[in-house]
Amino acid sequence: MKRVADRRRPLLLAGAFAVVVIVALVPLGRWERGHAARDETAGMRRTLALVGRIDSPSLSGYRVLPGFDCLTYRRGTNPFALELCFDPSGRLIETIDRRTSTRRISSLRADPLRSTIRVDPAEVQRLLRKMEAA
Repeated sequence: MKRVADRRRPLLLAGAFAVVVIVALVPLGRWERGHAARDETAGMRRTLALVGRIDSPSLSGYRVLPGFDCLTYRRGTNPFALELCFDPSGRLIETIDRRTSTRRISSLRADPLRSTIRVDPAEVQRLLRKMEAA
């Protein structure tokens, strides 16, 4: 009997250790998700600041995709230099800065509810209609 208990003990210890590791990883994962969302939001704020008002005269194009709509803005000869993408409720969920050969993409498309940047969705739709997208 003692030998069976001796064989089970390492398995029980390993199982207990696995449970402790999993329990510790949950808050770590939540912290990482929040940290990543703050970083992406900061990047989107930088690109939005470069655009200024979303009805800027530099508005040059659009993309209409399932789940979100994007507006592009000209810088120099590049008509797609800056891009802002909004979900139907007006949350800014992705930005792209194409002013250099290294694109800077900030995105919360995988977790749009984490975006704290909002615009009036009617304004986005008005601009899309103006561009003849809607």
